[in-house]
Amino acid sequence: MTVACADVDTTAEETAASIGDAGGGALGLRIDVRDAASVDAAFTSVVDRLGSPSALVNNAGIYPDDTLLDMPEASWDAVLDTNLKGTFLCAQRFARLCISAGSGGAIVNLASTAAFSSRVGAAHYSASKAGVAALTRSMAQEWGPHGIRVNAVAPGLIEVDGHRVAPDYKKSFLPMIPLGRLGEPRNIAEAVAFLVSDAADFITGIVMPVDGGFLTGRPLIRSGSN
Repeated sequence: MTVACADVDTTAEETAASIGDAGGGALGLRIDVRDAASVDAAFTSVVDRLGSPSALVNNAGIYPDDTLLDMPEASWDAVLDTNLKGTFLCAQRFARLCISAGSGGAIVNLASTAAFSSRVGAAHYSASKAGVAALTRSMAQEWGPHGIRVNAVAPGLIEVDGHRVAPDYKKSFLPMIPLGRLGEPRNIAEAVAFLVSDAADFITGIVMPVDGGFLTGRPLIRSGSN
């Protein structure tokens, strides 16, 4: 199996090279998920070089920090265009290919626990990810009859090399995670791999939290009595 990696900068080519170095097959492409023409060109290149894809993972996203009163319109537009519109454009193009080929397929969209638990400074991000969750369900309804499964993964707080979580934020966040640790990239990758696999062939329309239990609630202990 060959994987097509696509990003707006050189990250995709670097990722594809790493996969190749490890013995796998990968193609690196440039794409701007906010632009329909760019999406179309990328998918056309994939089909021409690799054939029709069987799975799509929508993982493009940005996460700026802006309070609502000070949020520039441009920041709102950038987040919604990348996180939500980009998911729509890529999934639509993929679904059209699958339906034309009569082959079915699997889509995994990256949502977030922010879709269900907001925080100050991330209203645009939370709105975009709530949109991804709702869009996932709509896609599952419309495209299920064509054999296309559509699910989403909602990561919690994930610590990535090169993008370490600030110590103060980590300290305040950890008590809200029942498993007592931050997530790792492999936790998300393994959830995605499951959802695109045949092991999940009767699963569609779900949003799977991968968050160590963060969305179960808050560790508040009631004191006193009535």
